[in-house]
Amino acid sequence: MAKNFDYILLLTEKVPGFKRLHDYCDMAETLQATYPEASANSARKALEWLVKNMLKMKNAQIAERDTLNDMLHKQETYAFINHDIRLDDDIRLVHKIGNSASHDGSEPVKRVKAFRCLRALYNVVAGFMYRWGAIKSVPAFDATIIPGTIAGPVLTTTPNPQIESDVVDSVPKEKVEHPQSPDIPQESLASEAITRKNLIDYMLIEAGWDILDVKGDVQGGKACIEVEVDDMPSTSGKGYADYVLFSRGGKPLAVIEAKATTHEVGEGRRQAILYANSLERKYEVRPVIYYTNGFSTMVIDGMGYLDRPVYSFHSMDDLERLIQKRGRAEIRNLFINENITNRTYQKTAIKSIVEWLNKKHRRGLLVLATGTGKTRVSISLCDVLMRNDWVKNVLFLADRTALVNQAHEKYEAFLPDVSMSVLSEEKEPDMNARIMFSTYQTMINYIDKEKKKFTVGRFDLIIIDEAHRSVFGRYGAIFKYFDSLLIGLTATPRDEIDRSTYDLLQLDNGTPNYSYDYEEAIADEYLVPYKTLQYHSKIMETGIKWNDLPKDQQDRLEEVWTYEKALAGMGDDEEYHRDIESQEIFSYLINNNTIDKVLHELMDKGLKVQSEEEIGKTIIFAMNHLHAEQIVKRFRELYPEKGELYCQLIDNYVKYSGALITDFGEPEKMPQIAVSVDMLDTGIDVPSILNLVFFKRVKSKIKFMQMIGRGTRLCPGLFGNKDKKEFYIFDWCNNFEYFSVNTDGAEPVAVKSLTERLFSLRLDIAFALQSAEHQEKEEDKKLHDELKEILHNQVDSLSMARIDVREKMALVEPYRSMDAWTCLSEVDVAKLKNVASILPRPNENEAAKKFDILMLHLQLEKVDSTANADKCRASVITIAQLLEGKATIPVVKARIDTIREVQTVQFWETSTIDRLERVRKELRDLVHVLEEGRNDRKFIIDIEDTTSYDEEAARVELKATYKQRVIDYLASHNDNETLNKIQNFEQLTSADIEELQRIFWEELGTREEYAEATNGKRYGNNVAAFIRVIQGIDRKKALEKYAHFINGANLTSEQELYLKNILDYISVNGDIQLSDFTEYPLKHYHWRDVFGNQFVSLKDFIKEVHNVISITA
Repeated sequence: MAKNFDYILLLTEKVPGFKRLHDYCDMAETLQATYPEASANSARKALEWLVKNMLKMKNAQIAERDTLNDMLHKQETYAFINHDIRLDDDIRLVHKIGNSASHDGSEPVKRVKAFRCLRALYNVVAGFMYRWGAIKSVPAFDATIIPGTIAGPVLTTTPNPQIESDVVDSVPKEKVEHPQSPDIPQESLASEAITRKNLIDYMLIEAGWDILDVKGDVQGGKACIEVEVDDMPSTSGKGYADYVLFSRGGKPLAVIEAKATTHEVGEGRRQAILYANSLERKYEVRPVIYYTNGFSTMVIDGMGYLDRPVYSFHSMDDLERLIQKRGRAEIRNLFINENITNRTYQKTAIKSIVEWLNKKHRRGLLVLATGTGKTRVSISLCDVLMRNDWVKNVLFLADRTALVNQAHEKYEAFLPDVSMSVLSEEKEPDMNARIMFSTYQTMINYIDKEKKKFTVGRFDLIIIDEAHRSVFGRYGAIFKYFDSLLIGLTATPRDEIDRSTYDLLQLDNGTPNYSYDYEEAIADEYLVPYKTLQYHSKIMETGIKWNDLPKDQQDRLEEVWTYEKALAGMGDDEEYHRDIESQEIFSYLINNNTIDKVLHELMDKGLKVQSEEEIGKTIIFAMNHLHAEQIVKRFRELYPEKGELYCQLIDNYVKYSGALITDFGEPEKMPQIAVSVDMLDTGIDVPSILNLVFFKRVKSKIKFMQMIGRGTRLCPGLFGNKDKKEFYIFDWCNNFEYFSVNTDGAEPVAVKSLTERLFSLRLDIAFALQSAEHQEKEEDKKLHDELKEILHNQVDSLSMARIDVREKMALVEPYRSMDAWTCLSEVDVAKLKNVASILPRPNENEAAKKFDILMLHLQLEKVDSTANADKCRASVITIAQLLEGKATIPVVKARIDTIREVQTVQFWETSTIDRLERVRKELRDLVHVLEEGRNDRKFIIDIEDTTSYDEEAARVELKATYKQRVIDYLASHNDNETLNKIQNFEQLTSADIEELQRIFWEELGTREEYAEATNGKRYGNNVAAFIRVIQGIDRKKALEKYAHFINGANLTSEQELYLKNILDYISVNGDIQLSDFTEYPLKHYHWRDVFGNQFVSLKDFIKEVHNVISITA
């Protein structure tokens, strides 16, 4: 029978030394199913054989005591791998699993791990053999021919790897020094099915499950395969569940139905439910249900939630907790500990989330202005959920370590009896703690590993501090990996929250669960207002006009002009000067005179403490680190009597910045003035702040309001027997004016990485080069093949251990095969660009990659008539001119002909795509010598500035929307008789409806505002239906009303599901009528078949639901 490594045998006729490699590989394949540890050990020996012989070919020194690990870390090995990430990953996998099998005993190697090791070995062997020129093409891996269980005794040991001189001599030096990566073809569908099964097995092992090998074998605490179930709709009445996960006590915790990747994931749903029904009848426990196609996995947990996607399977402990939760009641104990949260709006916020969770929602959002106690609200929410047995384990996430530590301190203070730990990559945390705190990046590092520290069900609740789009974009994989309740907290005004935030938190109506904004908090005297002092700097607003400067000030810029002339390759005696643009001030040129005037105005007009003797606590928001440093330096020179500690720099460059922030937060400690770049913009809690100085432009309104929030907190007794009543904002950069015109701020731009841009450009060029016109040209075809090899290797290197890769697995997997790249369609190109954001980002020189982008744009222009690269052409010519000025550098001088060629008109008139590629390759590694450009050098100047002051500044308003006023009204009128009628599905009178219309069309807003809020909605002028949408419906009451129509008859599970769809429809649309059953989405359901004799009762129920909110009297 043929095996995967038989092609090596063909080589032994000419080079007998390859026989030993075949023996290792053949044993690894033969023993995989029966003796997995021996299989992995043989795979490791095969790897060691390959590496030893490769190093000998390179004449590398191999010491007698060198281990495989030593050999893998030699420079010659790195050079041979040559940045092939997929080969490197496969080598690491064989090495790791092989070590476990051979000597370190870190964990047992079972069948699935041995399979992964074998498949990785196949790619490693193919990679080495192709690079050596031993084979010209690689056959496809075929999982179907791997031998099954072996009966009888088998030899499981082999001699240690040795260098085979005939193998070493058979490989040309050229092949060793310039290795080429092979194209590994796609597996057959039959083989893919086995690999898919192993993919599912991989996720089970990741979740801690031990998978049995024998079909039909049932053991407690194991993942069992092909488990027989009864009462199935088949001729025999028998069925076979792909996997059943059993508890230690032998109860089925979960059932898994696996379909091929070519099938839609939902195709296995009904079959999985039938298996669960059968298992429930037999064991009197309903298992959790999974259905999967390998790429996507869905779960039905039996708790009444909608089916939802999961990234992996739950562990045994996770599943046992899930099943236990089915018995939990709705949260009725709404006692809120006033020692934690004692304000009315805080209690309302907590209740709004609890009521939302009671309605079977899993995600929510609270919007609370900075300073109103977001963290306390989250602590109180945890307290309520823990006391009601809804939550045991909690994860608190924030974007900075300082915020994580602050939250940890507050949680410990208010929940002293709950175990807690902060995740850190520096010291080992308590992994069993009930509440864990982490930054997003730290958590990503914990779960983006082969061996994950946390299972998908480890946490019952995740709390996100400052939930907004940038967090979800960069770290969204965290929230998709963990299968938990998810509550977002933000101080971002509700009108500024991005749609994607609402989508991730499953708030389809674009409204938070509760909102309490800055204006409300000021009105309630929980925050203090600000007074804006608006200043103008002529230099910052219009720049510096050279001709307007007197001679002595022109001379002060001479150092700048000398530097710029050197950059441009000009002679010392050449005349040069220019006007300075406003955007260059403090980014390139730091002007002392402007800084002095800003500091003078602060010290003169700022709010003071200690009987007006000292400036109150102040934050100066600077543009960059050098700007901040110079502010501190100028302050100490202007006010030396205040001492070194009075004004200090606090940013990421400063050691022990955390201790400085702590001292700044103490009214009696220094510094009084903190100059910051980004670090103090958000998250710090210093109630005594009296002055904020905006010495930087802010484009994001979200960030601007967060920065203002640094000063909004109350501070009783700050002035002896008087409290803090306001704070000042010194705005030197027209921020208030900007946001009064651009009320939403600048539209955030998704910035693509250099890796993404390079991938997309290469993809577009390769796609264009597929045409016959280019394939007939040898140079064009060669470039086409090179580009596709680069692109394929990038995609193929993506590791499934990474959570963001797993999310896009269905996109990635088809393109691991080189066959998929043969002729890309426009759809393929679009799909591949969707993968670009998760590609590994190699640690290459940034300047070289930027030059690549310029040249690739020029190449694209040659093959795509719609592309225009004029600006890129000008940039390349400028780079060449600057390089020519550095011809004394040997590496530059070696390429001087190309550098001069690029500057000629003839080159650009006759350039071809392959000539542009030659220029790219020859010059890309030289551009780094130009890296010391204007952005890397800054100058301190002292030019007289003219400043002015506006008596009245523009104000940024944050008014509650009509919808939010409605929400607030409903939240505070739980005892309203008419509202209770709507919740209880009781009949409204004409008087009820008229009163609702008065409240909603006059008291809470205008008829026009109502119309705008309900625009396009089917319920139109029916205010009661609008209330149903905003407030939700009491599903329990609805089901009780339906039970009345069917005289208490029991519902089947399918009828329950269909009724849930009706209630979902009412929640979204506010009302329902029989005519709605002829339209999407209700028309797709088989109502008559499912309800049978009860269909008439169902129709009566629908009529009743509609009639109770219609005018009938």
